[in-house]
Amino acid sequence: MQLSLAAITFAALSPCWDAHMNFKIRTPELCLIRFCVRDQTGILSSEFVGQYTLPFTSLKKGYCWVPLCSRDGCSLDPASLFVLVWYS
Repeated sequence: MQLSLAAITFAALSPCWDAHMNFKIRTPELCLIRFCVRDQTGILSSEFVGQYTLPFTSLKKGYCWVPLCSRDGCSLDPASLFVLVWYS
């Protein structure tokens, strides 16, 4: 399953999406969560900025920093996402 958020304009250094996403996960031990950031360069085009993938079972409830990596897995420090994880 893939969900996308609307592009944020005029907030190049610290965009804020403030969005909620809900998933039904039937087998959490097989689930991977991938964060992928893209820069919208045109109406129908975008450039890859960074990504991070982790097993769902490693997510803890609460706020956390998600570090971003390049396509080949190299750290893009200090690039990161600040997310709130909550599940029941």
